[in-house]
Amino acid sequence: MAMNIFHKTVNKNGEYSCGDIGVTTSEWLDILRHSEVKRYHETLLCFLRQSKHKATCLKVSKEYGKPAQYYNSKVYHFSKWVQDHLKRFRVEGPDGKDTYWCITMQKGWDTKQGFQWQMRDELVEAFRIYLMEELIDVLGKGEPFNGYGEVYKWKLLDSAEGKDVIEVFNGLRGQNVIDNPRVDSVIKYLVDEKNDKTKACCQHLIDESVPLNDRLAAFKSEMKALCPSKWKNTANDERTASGLLTCVYPETYTFYKDEIYQNICDYFGYDSRKVGEKFSHFMELINGFVKSYGEERQQLMLGEIKNFKNKPLNLAVQTLFWCMKDYMNNQVNKKVALEATWYDDVVLTWKRRKNVVLYGAPGTGKTYNVPEFAVRLCDPAFMATDPSREEIVSRYNQLKSEKRIAFTTFHQSLDYEDWIEGLRPVINDNNQVTYKIESGIFKKLCEETETPIVRNKQVDFSDIAVVWKVSLLGTGDNPVRSDCMKNNYIRIGWDDYGPVISDKTDWSIHNGTGRQILDAYINKMKVGDIVMSCYSSQTIDAIGVVTGDYEFDDNLPDYKCVRKVNWLIKGINENIVEMNDGKTMTSGTVYRLNSITLDNVKSILEKYKTPSTMEVNDKPYVMVIDELNRGNVSKVFGELITLLEPDKRKGRVNSESVLLPYSKKAFQIPDNVYLIATMNTADRSLASLDYAIRRRFAFIVEKPFGLEEEGFNAKLFEQVSKLFVKNFDEYKASGWDQTLKLEQAETLSGEYKPEDVWIGHSYFLMQDEEGNDNTTGRLLYEIIPLLEEYVRDGVLTEEAEEVIDDLYRQAAKS
Repeated sequence: MAMNIFHKTVNKNGEYSCGDIGVTTSEWLDILRHSEVKRYHETLLCFLRQSKHKATCLKVSKEYGKPAQYYNSKVYHFSKWVQDHLKRFRVEGPDGKDTYWCITMQKGWDTKQGFQWQMRDELVEAFRIYLMEELIDVLGKGEPFNGYGEVYKWKLLDSAEGKDVIEVFNGLRGQNVIDNPRVDSVIKYLVDEKNDKTKACCQHLIDESVPLNDRLAAFKSEMKALCPSKWKNTANDERTASGLLTCVYPETYTFYKDEIYQNICDYFGYDSRKVGEKFSHFMELINGFVKSYGEERQQLMLGEIKNFKNKPLNLAVQTLFWCMKDYMNNQVNKKVALEATWYDDVVLTWKRRKNVVLYGAPGTGKTYNVPEFAVRLCDPAFMATDPSREEIVSRYNQLKSEKRIAFTTFHQSLDYEDWIEGLRPVINDNNQVTYKIESGIFKKLCEETETPIVRNKQVDFSDIAVVWKVSLLGTGDNPVRSDCMKNNYIRIGWDDYGPVISDKTDWSIHNGTGRQILDAYINKMKVGDIVMSCYSSQTIDAIGVVTGDYEFDDNLPDYKCVRKVNWLIKGINENIVEMNDGKTMTSGTVYRLNSITLDNVKSILEKYKTPSTMEVNDKPYVMVIDELNRGNVSKVFGELITLLEPDKRKGRVNSESVLLPYSKKAFQIPDNVYLIATMNTADRSLASLDYAIRRRFAFIVEKPFGLEEEGFNAKLFEQVSKLFVKNFDEYKASGWDQTLKLEQAETLSGEYKPEDVWIGHSYFLMQDEEGNDNTTGRLLYEIIPLLEEYVRDGVLTEEAEEVIDDLYRQAAKS
């Protein structure tokens, strides 16, 4: 068979098309039934269910939740599959190369919101047949009425046969074919009080010599006039009218309900009509389905209705839609989530490798994509709700505030002490400079993972609890300690300062002694914190949770400063020197035990078989590194480079640890810590990463692609992109397939890959947040200078100057 060549053209109205490609409705139906095409159904249905079956990928994206690129790619690959499957035609674009969207879509328009396509009529009809067959098949596998008691409709038709029109109208009361709660009382009033006029009104409605929509309009007006003016409901809706018409002419009409009508329109992709025209359109649709499926649908319920005289096929079809309304509604509202996206693939790689680098040229969205990757990893349940970009960023910032995500930018002055730990100068109370060991940003994140998860909030644990040392009168057994253990509180002294501690407190009473301790006890200690009761300089005898604010109890003889405590464990003799960094406890009454963590508390409680309600923290924690290659990476990571490997993490079979130089503590990278970094491959001033670093990261390329967003200048993007990419048209036609191998343009130096230097799509977003056009500024101060630098550095050849000159001309016109 000869290959037909169709050409995509554009007319004077800006309408793109390649005309009739000769694929019939029957052929489209066979294609839809093919097992390999099922993966494209959801995307195609998104277009089918748009008004007039036309939309941009951006509009579909906003409605159904996946990126616009996803829908673009799906239609492209479906269209290509159809061409390869039929093997009798191909469509050429103006450049003579294959183009595919015109196979699925009959028309297209370039709009401000992106390119808008309209699905082919034959494909639309084929899909409607396919969907109807699916409905019949689903219902046929279940109960005849799918659990709905539908027999009353046939019973009503038989009971109405031969009756006067006013009797039929009155007989609608108590039947589920009308809105009984609001209409029954109106019908009773009209029949009892205005029988003759109501009968005349009903007679007008069933007069088949008058067009249906005219009769419906008259019925609405006449019924309203018969009722008191203050009544909001006058039984003049299309549902009531359909009930009367169906009982009088059961072979011509069937019962109407707006919910069912709208469901049919949404499911099959029909545009619904305005009030007054809905019932006639509903009957038009029902009668169309009756011609093709009426007999088949009747057979499914014949056992239930065989004893009734009236068995209209249109009622059988109407009943199908009623019984399948929930199924249809679920299908219409279902988000396209059957296939993994590129984001999902990257997150799977990230989970496996623990460390990933997003690399590419400037403007490709590396840093932009970090929030989505991080939220997908940390909170997949949140992502399952198909959140918007704004919601994703909000959740990302919330995770940062929860210390689940840490962010830093690498630079030349960043070093190991900033990253892991170092000595920091501090000034003590005597204005003397001392040095303390301070954890760096990465070590702090790792320490956060050591905080156990509190599952049972009844014990009043705080997720961010601080551990405090408290002396109860002194060491050893004493009356204050015994009283505190018995009555579930802690007590400290300095009673002479009085019950209220404030700026007006006279600290001279004890020469200022106790001032810092009272401040810590009253203001810094929080409900939910942990207290350890000091029994000796090395041991504790109890652990409790603070449950109350500061109180001054004048009923006590002394040590009147009180805070309520829930004692988790009492009467122990636990040496805490080792977990306290080898330090014994000092004589200070109250101070924070900075070295002791909730994980330490958990281990003590478990040692004494006390339920702690704390579990090991296995939540993902994320370290975000922007501009990874701007830092001296080997120097920053130091000996920790080995610990980055997945099998060397804490808890793994081959786990390793290092002894840190300042704290002299063993350090491991927890298994639930993930690193994600960005790297600008066009920054030639920076040295490349050494192989030791590269081996420990997975590298994910970020390529530029066209956007379907308002303000994106697709023409400029294409013009500049062709300086780097020879097969740009193929890449565009593929729906920006990230796996497609890019070929070097003749204006790109052979030393560079296109994806390493190709200016990204974000440079071509020409509108700011206020909607102002920034094309001139973008060209003159961002795009052109970068291209000129590329020419000077030999990334682009001198032939690129011709395009640069044209960009200058366009900037002058903008």
